[in-house]
Amino acid sequence: MNMKIGLPIIIAGAIALPFTTGNTYFHHLMVLWMLFSLLALSLNVIIGYIGELSFGHAAFFGIGAYTAAILGMHFGLAGIPGLILAAVVAGIFGFLIGYVSLRIVGPQFAILTLGFGSIIYTVTNYWVDLTRGPMGISNIQPLGLWGEGHLALEGARGYYFLTLALVVAFGYACHALMNSRTGRAFIATRENAPLAASLGIDVFRIKLLGFVVATSVAGVGGAVYAHYLTVVTPDVMSMQYVAALIIMVIVGGRGTIAGPIIGALIYVGLLEVLRALGPARLVIFAVLLTTSVIFLPGGVISLWDRFVGRRTNTKEVTE
Repeated sequence: MNMKIGLPIIIAGAIALPFTTGNTYFHHLMVLWMLFSLLALSLNVIIGYIGELSFGHAAFFGIGAYTAAILGMHFGLAGIPGLILAAVVAGIFGFLIGYVSLRIVGPQFAILTLGFGSIIYTVTNYWVDLTRGPMGISNIQPLGLWGEGHLALEGARGYYFLTLALVVAFGYACHALMNSRTGRAFIATRENAPLAASLGIDVFRIKLLGFVVATSVAGVGGAVYAHYLTVVTPDVMSMQYVAALIIMVIVGGRGTIAGPIIGALIYVGLLEVLRALGPARLVIFAVLLTTSVIFLPGGVISLWDRFVGRRTNTKEVTE
């Protein structure tokens, strides 16, 4: 399928999807799919584009969620200004952490991001005056255009369209980035940082740019999550979310746009199907990740490329 023709059809199908059923729980699952897609796309900038592995991405998701919750609770900013400020705060943390840690390459970077995530999780648990500790912040206002009561979103369907718009917008931004000079610098840095540096590319600046963009988008996702569920607890920064996001990117296909979205769909679908298994489902997710790394290093999206490539080769032979 020609992507110039296929992409509008896919987007139109995604817009029509909630109207196929009145089941509110199905709408809820679609919201989770789009939210996780946005987060997976943001982590994909770090893993797939600059070639680093971050174990602290859920912390930026949590920072965005708590920023939106606190702004809404104390200042009534439960709208677009709250989303923007959540992105700014998460981006500032991303800049500070990236400025320190991105000078280090290899496993040490992953360990530093893991340590940062653990620190933020601990602070959130014990700074009761600000975050209300393990109890979290509840009764968060619904997301409105400007603030509380200003064209507030109601129901899962409204949040689905919002998150779908965010995914489409960020997906297009990633596509435009990868077709730009900066995007080529990203790929050169990922493939061979020393060689990229010898060609005049500021490797550290490129990595820092990607890291800040990824953390800012994660902050937006966290803010929408907080307003949608109307409650946020320190659990949003736990290793469970870190592992989930990495699984989505790796299983779906890192370095692509469709891959993380497919990975998020697989994760949300399995999460629902395996709900009766409780904690045992984490073992299945671990097996899925291991199997994907061994047999599908390019992710599920690579199956499409293989299929299309095989059909193209077959046509060429027959002709």
